[in-house]
Amino acid sequence: MWNKPWSMKEGFVIGFCLIIIGLMLQFSLGAVEWSLLAWPVNIIVLAVFVAMAFIMYALRSKAYAFRFLTTYQCAVPVLILISLMTIVMGLTRQVPEGQPADDFLGITRMVTFWPFVLLYFFMAVILSQVLIGQLLHFKLRRLPSLVSHAGLLMSLLTATLGSADMHRLTMTVNKDTLESRVSDSNTGAMKQLNISIRLKDFTIDEYPPKLMYYDEVSGVMLPETNPATLLIDDDFSGGTLQGWNIEVDKVLEEARPVTTGDSAYYEEWHESGAVTAIHLKATAQEGGRSMEGWVTAGSYMFPYQLLKVTEHQYIIMAEREPQRYLSKVEIVTESGKREEADILVNQPYSFMGWKIYQLSYDVDRGKWSEISILELVRDPWLPYVYAGIYMMIAGAVMLLFTAQRRNNKE
Repeated sequence: MWNKPWSMKEGFVIGFCLIIIGLMLQFSLGAVEWSLLAWPVNIIVLAVFVAMAFIMYALRSKAYAFRFLTTYQCAVPVLILISLMTIVMGLTRQVPEGQPADDFLGITRMVTFWPFVLLYFFMAVILSQVLIGQLLHFKLRRLPSLVSHAGLLMSLLTATLGSADMHRLTMTVNKDTLESRVSDSNTGAMKQLNISIRLKDFTIDEYPPKLMYYDEVSGVMLPETNPATLLIDDDFSGGTLQGWNIEVDKVLEEARPVTTGDSAYYEEWHESGAVTAIHLKATAQEGGRSMEGWVTAGSYMFPYQLLKVTEHQYIIMAEREPQRYLSKVEIVTESGKREEADILVNQPYSFMGWKIYQLSYDVDRGKWSEISILELVRDPWLPYVYAGIYMMIAGAVMLLFTAQRRNNKE
């Protein structure tokens, strides 16, 4: 071993040495603190990396180790080790950003695991040497490979070095009140933002109500292994639920209870706290006994209503599931500029470099929530990550065309 020319054995030894060094750093220093690379440290590190890459390439004739970096005997072992760690990462439940790893090694927070980081850094060094060689000895037929390598290196460096500059903030906005205070999602620290947001309106589109069968003795929905449901949508004309034929004669989307003497019923009511009320008739398939009455899932203002069909069993309405929730907001800058926006889940709104996402709401009040919880994300390095990804795609497309052309010539 270590007799020139080096083979993949030496490549694996280098990779395993990086893992051992990484473990030593993990146990002595703790996980990688990416926050230490916040601007302007990250741009300085990037400049030093580029300078060192050119210096290493310039010294190739004097240092065999630097020449070895551009060989497949060095690249393949590193790629194999990185792939294995990535598989471990995919098979291990990763803790959310900002939380410590759940295990003593740190693999449940792989992006801050020193062996993982060192291997990726070494792969970036290999890529830089290959890329510099392709640039200095440019040939048109190698353009697809050059573009792919450049894109991969750009994505790798900007995604890691730029992670410290990403801000993920949470803002709770209220109706008719401007809010500029935000909470850092990682540290929980409160900050003052240079923009203010006011909630103008909050709405939820809900899926149709569902009826279920509840047993109070066992405290579960029946059947226990796979609870039965009956969807009450616009096309509902009747159905069965656990041996009962169900007929629905009235559905009130927004209603309130009204008590008259010993009886109670529901009437339409379009105010905060209204419930969805269903009047139904349940007829037993065996014996023909029937029961009728109202069922609701309740709200923060009114209790739920059940239909008792046996001594210990009831037909109930499940909590309605949100299909879509939307916040209509007004955004105000320090200079007085105002802008209105609709923010939906998975449809963020872009404003002054921020991506504003719909995160949550007052779950207890549901569709009558008077607050909306927004997430504001800013990642100034993200365009460069995307640019690198697009370059890799372009390189792959060019490689397909050049390969096809070469096959045609042959």
